[in-house]
Amino acid sequence: MKLIISADDFGYSTSITDNIVECFKGALSSTSIIPNAHEFDYAINKYNMTLNDKRLGIHINFFEGLPCSPPDSVSFLVDKDGFFRHSFLSLLTAYYLSSRKKREIIAAQVNTELTAQIKKVKAHIPAGIPLNIDSHQHFHMIPFIFKLIVDMRDKFDIGYIRIPKEKTFFHLGSSGLTNYFGPNIIKHFLLNYLSGICLSYLSGTHIRHPDFFVGVLFTGNMTLPSIKKALSVLNNDKDLLVEVLLHPGMSIADEADLWSKYPDLRGYYLSSKREREKEVLLSRDFSVLIEKLSQD
Repeated sequence: MKLIISADDFGYSTSITDNIVECFKGALSSTSIIPNAHEFDYAINKYNMTLNDKRLGIHINFFEGLPCSPPDSVSFLVDKDGFFRHSFLSLLTAYYLSSRKKREIIAAQVNTELTAQIKKVKAHIPAGIPLNIDSHQHFHMIPFIFKLIVDMRDKFDIGYIRIPKEKTFFHLGSSGLTNYFGPNIIKHFLLNYLSGICLSYLSGTHIRHPDFFVGVLFTGNMTLPSIKKALSVLNNDKDLLVEVLLHPGMSIADEADLWSKYPDLRGYYLSSKREREKEVLLSRDFSVLIEKLSQD
């Protein structure tokens, strides 16, 4: 089994970035940078100075913050103040319930912003490195967005796209019921359904993707026992590629103003559960588990 151990939200804030950087001392092998993040420059400098031997992904963001494009060029995606305004479901339904002409407008604006975000990151990393693509809140799994990304594969040398296809598993633990009777279970089945659609767009391309993913059902509650259980239900195939996602980047109270436009998100970024996921990544037991699975 080949494992990619990932952490998203690189660059969102200084403390989130620093916490992720620290996790590379443990089992973390990959991180994804948000192109329109508050501390993009800080994070990309950290990467180029100390982490340039590590895997870096582009964490496409249509969910929060300001676009990389001029706001008037992506007016459907932003509010009157120029900030992103759509949730995953609102953008998905707005596109698929619109007329053909309106869908063309939406797709063109999404394409404009995708291009701007990818170009921004690509300009700061060494040439010749295939790009790894994923996204904030899994927006890239909206099928029309996924297809736009696939169509850019040659222009930007896209080598990998995250497919969050996660096998259903049962693990109660200390907070298991929350995961099975809350939004995570809905996301789990929705993303598994969309994974089947999006995988069809990769047929005949060179783009790699994980065979399986771990990190949707227990988003926000990734513990060592839950990760072990999730991995245990997979086929023990030496050629299996599995991406495991954690969110170890915890913010601090001094950064709370970063979410003045999105106050409901403060608790998510300030959650102590992020600190616990950081502890998992830095734990000796997790490193031993990853080493064992990689050698079996």
